[in-house]
Amino acid sequence: MEELISKCWLINKAFQIGVQAIDEELKTIIHIADDNEPLLVIEARKRMLVELQKELGKANKDSFCYQTDSFQLSYLAVPIHEDELYKGMVVAGPFLNERVTDHMIWNVIKDNNLENNWLKRIETYFKSLPLLANSYLAIGDLLVNIVIHPHVKAQIIAAKNSGEQYRLDVEPEDYDQSGIEIKQRYEAEKKLLHYIEIGDKENAMKAMLDHHTGDFLYRVPGNPLRARKNITFSGNTMYRIAAGNGGVEPQYLHAISEKFALKIESAVAMSELNTIDVSMIDEYCEAVKNFAIKGYSPVVKKALMYINLHFNESINLQSVADEIGFNRTYLAKKFKSEINLSVIDYIQKKRIDEAKFLIDLGRLSTTDIGLQVGFSSYNYFCKVFKEITGMTATEYKRSKQVEKEANA
Repeated sequence: MEELISKCWLINKAFQIGVQAIDEELKTIIHIADDNEPLLVIEARKRMLVELQKELGKANKDSFCYQTDSFQLSYLAVPIHEDELYKGMVVAGPFLNERVTDHMIWNVIKDNNLENNWLKRIETYFKSLPLLANSYLAIGDLLVNIVIHPHVKAQIIAAKNSGEQYRLDVEPEDYDQSGIEIKQRYEAEKKLLHYIEIGDKENAMKAMLDHHTGDFLYRVPGNPLRARKNITFSGNTMYRIAAGNGGVEPQYLHAISEKFALKIESAVAMSELNTIDVSMIDEYCEAVKNFAIKGYSPVVKKALMYINLHFNESINLQSVADEIGFNRTYLAKKFKSEINLSVIDYIQKKRIDEAKFLIDLGRLSTTDIGLQVGFSSYNYFCKVFKEITGMTATEYKRSKQVEKEANA
């Protein structure tokens, strides 16, 4: 059993893919996966496991099964045998065989009879999955060999040039004026993380200006955008840790971190990454401020966490109350007294804040943005946007374009 679990971790780390080991009674032995899977995907996989079991139960031990479900999610399954008897299977997946496109997502929504508001959630989930394309056949072959053969613990050997005395790549005498600048930058970094930890957004923003990232674009020759993304990923990790130190619960931190990781990876311009930098600090500080410092009651904390994770879905006061397990009237009263907004007003504010962020990125039409942030119609989105910001979404977009041109 220990060797099987070890092999599952090996597969996960080698191919960056989810892995599940299941016994002959379809009971899970180990399941290594991200926790952002939609429930519909989980249920579809459960049904598919039954079919995989039927195929592998009658196959020889050096076989693997490949299957794609109605969500266009693909899986590889390899049988586990003990004394020639079928004892279960190792399933790797889900993964994609084609790039994520709007056409693909709309087909998935249509084939599974889903509402249109699933568009953004499915897109976000799909973009978090590995794209194997034609390499899945070679990976299937490797999985068979990993599972059926005894695991051999490899030894790592570091080679050195013979006859040369080992020398540190960086010596103390290399610390010159540039070293002083680096020290100052790391001091500024400490300040930035401290302000995020206490939820002080204003000072965190000031510290961010002092904490210039330096010219590290040389780290990925010929691809400065990739280098800038790597720096932004690093910031996302540091901010998440700082907010965690400030008392924000792990599951909420994970959701924030995953959201920004996807936005960073999908960015196509340096200006988008600059916008994401500011938005990350803003949201992590708000998380500390809302969930750690103010000390909201348990019912309000649960409501805030649920709304902040699901505001782009079709939710209202009743659905939030049902989800967190509190009476609707009690929730409404406590929320209003502690947040000074009704549950619905807070949901709308979150949606408009996200819409402003997407407008700042400048990659989607205002019509698409309205649907992505959870509004059922474009007209209703425009109405709420103007009520909260004092201008229409189109006017806001135009003002941002003028601002960018003035700063160019």
